[in-house]
Amino acid sequence: MYLYCYARSDRAKLTGQKLIDNAEGEWIDNLESFISSYATGGQRADGTVVLLLHQEACVKLLLERLYPSDIKFPVINITPDGKYAGILRPGGYNTYQILDKITAILGSTALSAEDDRKDTAPDLMRMVMSYQMKADDEALLKEITAFIKDGGTVDVYSDLPLEMSEPVLDSLSYRPFLFQSNQKNELNQAYASANSEDKYSVFITCARMQDIPKNGKVLVLVPKIVVLGIEVSSRSDPEYSARTCREYIEKYHINPDAVVTVAVSALSKDSEAVRKIAEDLGCFVTYFDSRLLKAVRVPLNMGFTPERLDSDFCTAAACLASDNGRILMRRAGDRNSVIMTTSIKRSPVYLTH
Repeated sequence: MYLYCYARSDRAKLTGQKLIDNAEGEWIDNLESFISSYATGGQRADGTVVLLLHQEACVKLLLERLYPSDIKFPVINITPDGKYAGILRPGGYNTYQILDKITAILGSTALSAEDDRKDTAPDLMRMVMSYQMKADDEALLKEITAFIKDGGTVDVYSDLPLEMSEPVLDSLSYRPFLFQSNQKNELNQAYASANSEDKYSVFITCARMQDIPKNGKVLVLVPKIVVLGIEVSSRSDPEYSARTCREYIEKYHINPDAVVTVAVSALSKDSEAVRKIAEDLGCFVTYFDSRLLKAVRVPLNMGFTPERLDSDFCTAAACLASDNGRILMRRAGDRNSVIMTTSIKRSPVYLTH
C-alpha cells in the first residue's frame, strides 16, 4: 500500500507521520495539486487517500472534491488523534486489508468491517421472482444471490431500462452497464468478454444471447415483459401457428422465455391456435373488445396499405397490453395462419425495491 496523507492540525500531522514512518507514503500539500497530478497519472496505482480530519470535513471533501475529480483511490478517514479509522470509499478488493494495516500501526479502533456491506445488500432473488425471470443456470443464480448477500459486487449488463430504489447504496452491490435497444452486437460483445473473465456478471435482457462457451460465472436473466399480439385465421393449424410464432420471435432475436402474454381480440380468445401458442410459450392470454382495438392509434410507419393498417389488431392488442411499449417486431408471420406484433412493457426493470 502507498498512502497519500492529508492533515491540517499538528496532532493530525503527528498521527500521519507515524503512518508514513511505518509504511510507504507521502503528504498531500494541497488537494488542488494532488488532483492535478492524479489527472496526469502522477500517482502510484496502489495509492490510498488518508484524510486525518473530523468526519464532517472528510465527507465534505469526498463529495465535493474527490468524487467530482473522478479519483478512484480508496479513501480512509482517521480521526486526528488516531483513535478511530474507517473506510469512506472502498477502491478494490484489498481496501479492508489496508485498513487493518493502518489500525495495526496506530492502534486505532476500526469503524468499518468487510461484513458491513451485508447490511445494505439487496436480494437478487426477490427481483427475479417479481419479474418471473428465467435464469439460464439456476445453480449459478443461487450462488450469485448468496455472493451479493455476503457483501459482494457484481457487474450487471442490460439493454433494458434499469432502476434502483437507492442508487447510492445499491451501487455497492451492482455495477450497471447499460446499452441502447439497438446495440445487440455490443451487448453480445460484452457477453463474450464477461465469459473470458473470472468474476460474476449478470445479463438482464429479452434478447437471445449468442451461443458461446460459458465460464460458469455469467448469468443470463430473462424477464417476462414482452407482449405478443396476434391475429389468427379461422383455419389456422394450432401446431403450425405455435411453431411459426416461435420461429419469428427467435428470428427477430427475441428470447421466447420473455413473452409474458399473448394479446388478442375477444373474438379470438377461444381459438385452439391461440391456446396452443400461449401453451408453447408458457404464458397466459389477454383479450380486448374489438371496438377498443379499433380505437387504438397504432404507429403508422411500416408501409402497409390503409386497409391493413385499419385492421391491425395484433399491433393494437400488443400496444394495449404493453401500455404502449416499444415495438420489437411489427406484423410478421404467415398471413394465411398467424400474424404477430411484439412489444415490450413500458415500465423499467427495478433491480431493487
